[in-house]
Amino acid sequence: MVLLSDRYELGATIGAGGMARVVQAHDRLLDRPVAVKLMRDDLSADPTVRQRFLREARAAARFAHPNAVAVYDTGQDGRRPWIVMELVDGDNLADRLAAEGALPAETAKAITDQVLAALSAAHRAGMVHRDVKPANILLPDRGGVKLTDFGIAKGIQEATAGLTATGQLIGTAKYLAPEQVDGHPATPASDIYAMGVVLYEMLAGAPPFSGENALAVALAHTRDPVPPLLGVDPTLASVAERALAKDPAGRYPDAAAMREALGGDSRGAPVAPVASAAATVPLRDPSAAATVPDRERNRPPWLLIGVVVLALLGLLAFAADSLMDGTTGQAG
Repeated sequence: MVLLSDRYELGATIGAGGMARVVQAHDRLLDRPVAVKLMRDDLSADPTVRQRFLREARAAARFAHPNAVAVYDTGQDGRRPWIVMELVDGDNLADRLAAEGALPAETAKAITDQVLAALSAAHRAGMVHRDVKPANILLPDRGGVKLTDFGIAKGIQEATAGLTATGQLIGTAKYLAPEQVDGHPATPASDIYAMGVVLYEMLAGAPPFSGENALAVALAHTRDPVPPLLGVDPTLASVAERALAKDPAGRYPDAAAMREALGGDSRGAPVAPVASAAATVPLRDPSAAATVPDRERNRPPWLLIGVVVLALLGLLAFAADSLMDGTTGQAG
């Protein structure tokens, strides 16, 4: 048995990501199960990476919300930082989508509504999440959806300063807003775009843009029109379409407005797995992706610089495949 900080009994690994692994643990003091995120040993020697890792604890501590994973404690074991979090039993949305494909409209709506509730609280607290994706949306066996992994979240004022301290653009290519690809700072509108991608993926069974690598996917976000959703709930399709506007000004003004467009309040509602895999898979209009507006085709060459920075991030900060596939479990 490994004992951390004379308090937490560490158990089996339940998730792993580009920066850390998460283990199930027992809090001796409060006699409850918890999850402990431990930075990878090969990264803990870098003080900049350690600071980014510990930012998750500070950021998550700024607000408490039923749809956000709670952070209980943080510290360092030698040079290796750790974070103690709420233990969430269940899978994540990435696993659910991989197993089931497109989800029923009501399930997609409930998940979107609950994530937006957490984002709305974060934005009011002056934070941008910057990494909204299915792997960071946990689906507990009981209770409501939980948004996790604030490891790359930044304060809105800090985010407006530009890239991170190391000059790296952070985010997952499939869910990265066009303005981030172009090298502009993330804003709450960037989180709304990412949630639009997630909603689209839940309805269609696949994200709107794909490619052979992160570079191609990131470029598609800036240039390619979003393929229309066919055969799905028209209200949800309309919400996804507006959230995916290339221009941030064309999106919902805030997460609360996007929630209102969904209609209803599903906070706390469970999102049980689909019993049958025989659901109808919605279609996407293939002709929509064939036409690229001239104004998008003629983007200046410096666009490629921002995209290359994104690709470099995959090598420098995270596992290269995490840009395409995300992380598993509660790790990030």
